[in-house]
Amino acid sequence: MSGIAAMVRQRCSEADISARSMLVTVLGDSVLPVTKTLWLSSLFELAEPFGFSERLVRTSMFRLAAEGWMSNERIGRRSRYSMTLLAVRESEDADRRIYSKESGNWDRSWTFAVVDTPSISTNERDRIVKHLRWHGFVALGRGLMASPSVGVSSLRELLHLVQPAAAVPIGTSEFDELDGLVAEGYFADVFRTADTEAAYSRFLSRYEPWSSRDIETAAPLEAYALRTMLVHELRRIRLRTPDIPAELLPTEWIGDRAHDLAADLYGRLSPGAARALSKILEVDYPATMPDRFER
Repeated sequence: MSGIAAMVRQRCSEADISARSMLVTVLGDSVLPVTKTLWLSSLFELAEPFGFSERLVRTSMFRLAAEGWMSNERIGRRSRYSMTLLAVRESEDADRRIYSKESGNWDRSWTFAVVDTPSISTNERDRIVKHLRWHGFVALGRGLMASPSVGVSSLRELLHLVQPAAAVPIGTSEFDELDGLVAEGYFADVFRTADTEAAYSRFLSRYEPWSSRDIETAAPLEAYALRTMLVHELRRIRLRTPDIPAELLPTEWIGDRAHDLAADLYGRLSPGAARALSKILEVDYPATMPDRFER
């Protein structure tokens, strides 16, 4: 087993990475750019470098279908899966959060959703909160979710996809004396920036050594595996962290270093990964992804 293959298998074991979560990364990063539909047998091949068995893949896809992320159809003796509108919508928003730096030019407005009302059941609220967090919302108080980057129309569309029957009050507002709240450390506490900095530091320690290695010559399947693991670990940080406007971040934010490292490694691994994905997905996969990690 090569160094890349061993590292990928070890990280999956050490970090307790589930087959379901890795498949979500694979679908968003490797599959969706070229197709929304693929055979179950292709998923087996895409999951194999991470040590996931066919049984685990089947179970994970069953769960994703139950969550409204995938649809399944039988064609003869084969199973074909398709990403649903919800999966595409959430993957596209995840792309914005994973591959882009924290945005500047913030207009200081927030979009709010009140999810703790008598008309919303506990199960509905939990499902809504889960998806809002995925889209970068942060809890500012009991039942009050807020985002500095998602607009009202986008929020309304998301709520319709996630829980169409729930009546969720939404709106926009601004904080009075924002600069004072920043100085007092309010947003550092709300966004838990210290925890995020620690996570980015671990990410850099793990992947910076690869920047000096000859990864361009990696076997295609290994290039795909390392690129996917890189994105998956960055994704775990970015999607567990609320959207933070650049104006509220410390100067020389460590997340920018992590973004630049990921951009470099991703670009160098992509030609090899494309050769593996062309074979597995039976498509002419692009060797470069210019919309990923724009700098």
